[in-house]
This record gives sequence, structure tokens and C-alpha cells, in this order.
Amino acid sequence: MIGRPILRFGIAATLLCGSAGAAYAATIPFTGSVTGVSTLIGLDSTCAPLPFRAMIDPASTVGQSTTLGAFTLRTSTCLAVAGPNAPSFGIFTISFGADSISGSFEGGSTLSDTPGISDTAWLFTILSGTGRFFGASGTLEAAGLADARTRPTHVVIGFIGDILTPAVPEPGSWALMLLGFGAIGLAMRRRNQHRPIAQLA
Repeated sequence: MIGRPILRFGIAATLLCGSAGAAYAATIPFTGSVTGVSTLIGLDSTCAPLPFRAMIDPASTVGQSTTLGAFTLRTSTCLAVAGPNAPSFGIFTISFGADSISGSFEGGSTLSDTPGISDTAWLFTILSGTGRFFGASGTLEAAGLADARTRPTHVVIGFIGDILTPAVPEPGSWALMLLGFGAIGLAMRRRNQHRPIAQLA
């Protein structure tokens, strides 16, 4: 019967797509730095237990990555602005034009030997992305300086880490998978057409 060879082919093609090489995931290294300004918005009760909110407007930033090219940074940060150690946390978006990654970060700043300049360190956790980074995850270590001797505060931040993109089937695997499902459907349809109709007693 024709149905069995078609069914076998369909099952084999579909199983082949599930074998090694049918999908790929990428680990994309991200190393780069950005400069910009951080503007203190003011007291914000939604930042509790920290009192203040500050923002970095991406229009104020210029970033360059050795691996991914030019980028901008947007942040909304809850922070404490007094004391030798000032914790902070917030959300971020790093945009490479049509593609972006976003998520949350936490860390803080410590006063340097120069009054008005703080050393900063955060851990950025990637929670989502757009474009080629859709569904991305990963972590970035970020460290730099915040210069508050003039307002708004000027920042320099360096990043290093990996962007993990999810596994997606390769184009050839998609085609083979669709062909396999089509063959299975055709075989099942022919099988149903040739099934004898039960006779009523």
C-alpha cells in the first residue's frame, strides 16, 4: 500500500528535525562602553525602600560595542544619593537600532577619592529582547564612574557579558519538518479513504 511508505517517510523526516543540528542557540558576547547623563527626577515612593528616582535618556548616550556596534542606553533607577555606599536598582533597555535587550539591574556606587565622583558597579539581568534578540536572556557586568560635580550627573559605564538567544530551527529544518507533517497527513487521509464502511447488522 502507498500509505505506509508515505507515513514512514513523514515520521522519519519529522524525527530527523528533532535530531542534533535541527536547531541552534547563540551565545553572543557583549563588550562595550557608553557615556551619557543621569538626571535626578526626585523623590519617588514607588522606589521604596530607596527614596529617589533617576533616569538616563537614551538620546543623551553614546555607546560602542566591540562585538555589536553602536548602541544607546535607557535606565530608570531607584537610588540613595547620600553616604559612602549608595545602593541602587532599576530597569534598562540597551538598543542596537532595530534590536534591543531589556531587563533589570542592581548594585550601587561608592565614593571615590575625588569628591563628587563615585565608582559604580551593577549586575544587569537580561529578561527579554526584540529583533534578533527576541526571547534573550543572560547577564552583563557593568562598572564605571558617576561624576556629580555638575548637574546632571555624567556617567561612563562599561559592560561585559553574554547575550543568550533561544534555540530556533534552521530554515532547512523547518522545510523538512513541514514536508514530514504533510506526508503524515496525506498518509492518514488515504488510510481513512480506504477504510471499509462497517455494515449495519
